[in-house]
Amino acid sequence: MIVDGVPLYRQIKADLLEQIKSGQLAPGERIESELELMARYGVSRATVRQALGQLVAEGYLEIRRGLGTYVATPKLEQGLGGFYSFSREIERLGMRPGTRVLGVRLEPATRTVAAALGLPLETPVVALRRLRLADDEPLVAETSYLPAARFPGLAERDFSRRRLYDTLLADYGVRPARAHEVFEPVLLTTEEASLLGKHRGDPALVVERTAFDTTMQPIEFCRSVVRSDRVRYFVDLGEAQA
Repeated sequence: MIVDGVPLYRQIKADLLEQIKSGQLAPGERIESELELMARYGVSRATVRQALGQLVAEGYLEIRRGLGTYVATPKLEQGLGGFYSFSREIERLGMRPGTRVLGVRLEPATRTVAAALGLPLETPVVALRRLRLADDEPLVAETSYLPAARFPGLAERDFSRRRLYDTLLADYGVRPARAHEVFEPVLLTTEEASLLGKHRGDPALVVERTAFDTTMQPIEFCRSVVRSDRVRYFVDLGEAQA
């Protein structure tokens, strides 16, 4: 129902938002086309696009190229208040975590990896490439690099059945105690997009983590490419100090 005095796009936005929040429009459901919405509300295409554009910007709707506009699936939220495990966080959210091992092998450390792990350039490292899933949906493509000399035989472990950090503790007595992470927005490469079920050039987030043991020796450098349409991070801040 159109109400006088309230911009039309806001009324359409509010109506669609109420349908989404009430469950009348479910996550993953395709909404009406622009022409259908124009006819239903008796407004112009520009008005419909303004309403839809705001809902897309706020994360309630998503545009799938060549398919239409759909109700967005709620994003998974990851807090950054302490050390976290992808698998355990997915379990905490009531979803089923999964890992697809893409490869594990010995490689010479690149300049970036060597600097992060405090190793000479081209020192052998174990490179573990994995695709992390939630309810069979790919969310993160990651590569972990660990010093091969400190973790002999690590490349032979079956990481489709074992968590990396559990393996480090059980087999080597090493526990990650602290980590430093850097976040950077990126556009997906062709390979990354293929792994994550997205398109080349879609926005994503790269997280680079250096993990340290209890003596503050670096034990892992991990580069994760995260789907920014499905995962978001938050930080709770304490009281400001003068």
